[in-house]
Amino acid sequence: MGSNSDGYLVPCAYCIALLDFISAMLFAIISGVVFARHGHWSALLALIFTLFWMLIIIVLLAGIYRRKLGLIRFWLVFTCLGILLDGFILLYGLTLAISVNWEGVKITVLPFVGLAVEMTFVYIIYLLYLDMIDYSASESPYEEKYRERSGCEVEYAEEEEKPPLDRKDLKRMEKQAKERMKRDKAVLKKLQKQMRK
Repeated sequence: MGSNSDGYLVPCAYCIALLDFISAMLFAIISGVVFARHGHWSALLALIFTLFWMLIIIVLLAGIYRRKLGLIRFWLVFTCLGILLDGFILLYGLTLAISVNWEGVKITVLPFVGLAVEMTFVYIIYLLYLDMIDYSASESPYEEKYRERSGCEVEYAEEEEKPPLDRKDLKRMEKQAKERMKRDKAVLKKLQKQMRK
C-alpha cells in the first residue's frame, strides 16, 4: 500500500479481524451445542447467521490483504447494521423490564460494553478505509489502477514516448491557439454586451 497506515492501521485491522473471527467461532460453537441439545429453530437461525458472519470476516481479511475498498466497505456496512440491531434489541429488552433488578442491570451492562468495543473496532477499520481512499486518490495518474469489478485483469504496455514536434507543427499549433483566443474574445465581448442590455 505504501501509505502511512502500514505503520499501525493494517496490523490493528488484522487483529480486529482475528478477534472478530474468534468471537464468531465461539458463538457458532454455542449455537451448535444449543441446536444439538434442543433442536430449536432459533439456535439453527443463530448458527446460520454465524456462518454468514464468519464469511463477512473472511471478506474483510481479503479486503485488507488485497487493499480492496469494496470488500472493506461491505464489512463496515454489515457490522454497522449489526451494531444498530444489537443496540435496538438491548434497549428493547431494557424497556420491557417491569422493575429494576440491579443484578440484572450489571449483567446487561456487559453487552453495551461489547457494543462499545465493536464500535471502536469499526472506527479503526473505517480509519484504514479512509486512508486507503486517500492513498488511492494520491496515486500517480499515470499508473493503471486495477479494475475492481471485472472478470480479468489486463496489463497494458507502456505508451511510447511521442517524438518531439518539428518547427512547422509548433507554428501551426501556435496559429490555431491564437485563432481560438480571438474567437473566445469575440464571444466574451458579445456576452458582455448582452449583459449590459
